[in-house]
Amino acid sequence: MSYKLEILYSPVYELLLSFSLYKRQTFMKYLELGSKWPEEVETTITPELKEAIKLKENLFFEDLMVLLIEQSPAQHDITSFFDWLAAMSAGEIYERVAPLLDNKITLPTDLSLQRNRSITLLKAWNEQYFQHTDLQFLEFLKQDAEEKANSIEKYSAKAMVQQTSRFIIETEKVTSVCLIPAFHFQPMSLVDQFKDKLYITYPVNNNQIQFDGVLKMTKALGDEKRLKILHLLSKGAFTFTDIVSEIGMAKGNIHHHLSILRGVGLLNIHILDEPNTFYYSTNKSFTSDLKKQIELLLS
Repeated sequence: MSYKLEILYSPVYELLLSFSLYKRQTFMKYLELGSKWPEEVETTITPELKEAIKLKENLFFEDLMVLLIEQSPAQHDITSFFDWLAAMSAGEIYERVAPLLDNKITLPTDLSLQRNRSITLLKAWNEQYFQHTDLQFLEFLKQDAEEKANSIEKYSAKAMVQQTSRFIIETEKVTSVCLIPAFHFQPMSLVDQFKDKLYITYPVNNNQIQFDGVLKMTKALGDEKRLKILHLLSKGAFTFTDIVSEIGMAKGNIHHHLSILRGVGLLNIHILDEPNTFYYSTNKSFTSDLKKQIELLLS
């Protein structure tokens, strides 16, 4: 199976990702930002913005925005992107995103209203939080995206996707994949599927000292339950339900251990034909990677 691979970098995407992370607060204790990040954010944003984000029912339009970012001629500048998006009619928004959505997804009739509300919140988020962060990481993300774009012809799409995100795509239903470097969700990878295309955010190697990488991996390995999970997943690809059944632990505990193993790159995640179902397997190459890191550390 084969698919087209693209690399997408945009500060708008990172802005959107940070906003989504604050709203959903997913995987916070497993991210490099740390579980206290939402509290730190709340020292920079106004109570009014905090309440407005809290009251927002869903992020449906924000989730669709990745499709618009890719299509925008203003994707490399946050203010220009919002101006471009605000100038579109509901009909044009519909024409841009509807062909890329699964037939089961119904677009709301108030697209303009949802667009306007999203822009208002995201502009405030940009002014009160995003622009007050150390934006040097954006240049780092851009550089990584450029390096990967220049390497597409040297490596297979499968190898590049697996190496950067640990996702392995094993379905003919996917014909296109877009890799997006991300800062706020490190060290995890995320995947969003729109019809036959996947958008995958991946953590960028920020050249941390070898000591840090070795420490994180050995800490992840220093637990009997996680070793049992790795042993099981070394035999093949299993769903979350399979793992719960085979290991015999509570779902919450399994989720915790899988998140830790994912965070240090010890797991592959297989995407097959079943929608919204992931299969996990052990990334067996970690043994050689760890050996190299230890050798560098001790050299």
